[in-house]
Amino acid sequence: MLGYDTVANKLAAVVASGAICAASGAAYALLFGYIGSSFASVQYSILPLLWVLLGGAATALGPLIGTLFMYYVTDITSGFTSAYLLIVGIALILLVLFAPKGILGSIRQRWLGWLP
Repeated sequence: MLGYDTVANKLAAVVASGAICAASGAAYALLFGYIGSSFASVQYSILPLLWVLLGGAATALGPLIGTLFMYYVTDITSGFTSAYLLIVGIALILLVLFAPKGILGSIRQRWLGWLP
């Protein structure tokens, strides 16, 4: 309604995102000299999406909170057992059941409505 071409802006955002991802992949390949099929595993495709959803996708700080939470849960539980991914999965299931909007989204909804 303001006269902006939203299709062009969305296309520019996708192209910029793809260029940044391609540049980071090329830099990694140049640095280590190898890109294997292991980069198509769960760790590099689905887990970052889960971290964003866990923290709160509709919040500004949610992805950071979700990433920090899962990083520390993984780090602490891997010191206790070799089946740390089972504990990480249980933590994800519990947080999705009891905080469907993510950690920060639930905090914002229940207590602190001013959070971004």
